Amino acid sequence: MSSLRETLRQQLARFDDDAFAALANRGLLRRARKDLEKETPDIVEESSTRMVMQFGGQRIEFDARGPAAASCTCPARAGCQHILAAAIALGSIAPEATGTSPEGAINTAAQDLRQPLIQALLDFTPQTLRKHSGKAGYRWAWQFVQDLDIDNDLTLAGERNIVITFRHPPVSFRYMGGTVDALLSDTDIKQIAKYQVAAVLAFQRASGHAVEPPEETTPGTASLNLGKDHAPDERGSAALSEQRARLLVAVCQLARESVTLGLAHSSSGIHERFATLAVWAQGAQYYRLALLLRRIADHVDMLLERAGGADEQRLFDELTLAYALASALQAAAADGKSPAVLVGHARTEYEEVGPLELLGLGASAWRSASGYLGLTMLFWSPAQQAFLSCTDARPEMQRFDPVARYKAAGPWTGLGAPAVATGRKILLTGAMQSAGGRISASDKTHATLMPADAAPFIAALKFCSRWTELTLERAARRRSLLAEPQPLRDWVVLKPKSVRRAEFDAARQTLVWSLVDDQGNVLNAEVPYDAFTAPVIERLELFEPKGDVLIVARLRGGSSHLIAEPLSVVDLTARGSAAAVDSLYFDAAPKAGMVGKLLAKLRRRADAAEPASGRITPIPKLLTEAKRWLAMQAERGLAGDSAAATLHQLQGRLKRLVASGFSAFGGIADADAAAGLLRAHYLCMQYEHLIDDSANEPN
Repeated sequence: MSSLRETLRQQLARFDDDAFAALANRGLLRRARKDLEKETPDIVEESSTRMVMQFGGQRIEFDARGPAAASCTCPARAGCQHILAAAIALGSIAPEATGTSPEGAINTAAQDLRQPLIQALLDFTPQTLRKHSGKAGYRWAWQFVQDLDIDNDLTLAGERNIVITFRHPPVSFRYMGGTVDALLSDTDIKQIAKYQVAAVLAFQRASGHAVEPPEETTPGTASLNLGKDHAPDERGSAALSEQRARLLVAVCQLARESVTLGLAHSSSGIHERFATLAVWAQGAQYYRLALLLRRIADHVDMLLERAGGADEQRLFDELTLAYALASALQAAAADGKSPAVLVGHARTEYEEVGPLELLGLGASAWRSASGYLGLTMLFWSPAQQAFLSCTDARPEMQRFDPVARYKAAGPWTGLGAPAVATGRKILLTGAMQSAGGRISASDKTHATLMPADAAPFIAALKFCSRWTELTLERAARRRSLLAEPQPLRDWVVLKPKSVRRAEFDAARQTLVWSLVDDQGNVLNAEVPYDAFTAPVIERLELFEPKGDVLIVARLRGGSSHLIAEPLSVVDLTARGSAAAVDSLYFDAAPKAGMVGKLLAKLRRRADAAEPASGRITPIPKLLTEAKRWLAMQAERGLAGDSAAATLHQLQGRLKRLVASGFSAFGGIADADAAAGLLRAHYLCMQYEHLIDDSANEPN
């Protein structure tokens, strides 16, 4: 037997149905197996470098690269049923041709086939990877892997082969041996070579191996836009790096000057300088910094116009974040890095994904503070083990009605209305998904409603029945204010042991619904009253579960003050999947008696004399007072001799904070009062975010 046949035999021993499906698709795999029942492929040529088989009137040629690089004389451009049939047949006849006994074949299958694959992936050198994807592709892949959260964005699996799965784009690569191009993708993805290199580098990094950075003579990775499928422009990278360095210095300087002058004393010159820096940052491809600077410029303009929405505290918050982001970018650039989480993206980018199976969990209508109305549908992806969403939003001036939108056609072809998706299993083809888990509302996406009973629907959900686990997980996930927001990770499915009767707090205009877990701990679900949440409040006031239920909710607040906002209720005793999910925002409420209706109206009177008081904050008083004092100094300014006095007072407050357990304040030792105020204020915001994330939302 030739060494080529042995090489192919070793590769095919690692192929399973999923691997063959990745080579083409499951439909062609079924056709290939049916064809094999009627005809057997024949080997017509064999040498040390190639093997030719005849099947279905076509010639299929293999070499040492394996089935992934096989060719067929049929018109199909990619993997076809002839290659699949020949590969399946070759894998079955190879052991017999070598004289290996059936027991020997079984023993071979029982061996750990993954160890040689692991070593092969670790042995791929940077030179080999650069040759496969090119220098630009290697730079892209290296930066992509550097930005990965290995614990959350990468999954390694497989029994007979190696499966490398990225969270975004949601794509899996299977490796059964061979060269880099032998990594098979389960999704048709553009410029696959750079993603194959990224899969190898991600595997090496997850295995604890150092990943060699791009060559220093190539352009800096900071200019890469990871959402694009084209290679970055290699021209002018040195000039771009110099431009960015000068920009960051200018941003930090203007932030300090604004605090020194006093935010209440801003001028048109300050507004113009921030607007200029925003344009500069956009040109330097610092998209996140550009967005912050534009907001600051707009806010300064509002202060100059004495607009009602102007607020020096909000301006100080945004100025502090811009100063912190610029400082972080400076530190990263000093190490030769520019993480995508700091650089940002030009816009929300969507990647085309393969067939997407989703479970509809309901929808909610909302109005934003900026004057937008929207409808958001929530889904659970069993394959990704994550929540996904789709939003349709319009400016309020367009008279968009999200309640009516819930029963209107779309957003995808084949979906009668968002209401139809609630409680149903849906298969999306041609879907576009963002890194944050949002699905594009494109009519190019086709939705197919799939029959599903309640049992498999509910079994696919991942739920929590102990609130202490929620608290620990949320505390572990508290992140920096500079981290990219991940709102879909705030969604959970709760399984309470019992629920208490919902009560409406007239003072706060909020419904409070207590959920009790199996350890007796209580988690409050709260629904503030407005035009869109009125149906939710009406439903929950009359809600009496007849059996076990699951509650789909969004968490807010820190680990010390956790609050749930319910979206829907899943009835574990329901027989049909559509009946299993009760969408609280839209499904009709059960009929109530006249007395019940009257009491509900009295509890929900929006014209109550006493205004909403707001909830009690868990933020320590010492931290709140320090933040208030910092804002007062920044608003007033540091003119004349007040800078030295302010710095002295700041150092005293920092010592008291450190003595109270806020040790991070001990790292501030600025001789510049303005810089000290900005750094101290950022730490106050960061501590508030860790304690209660509703106090400060990351930008």
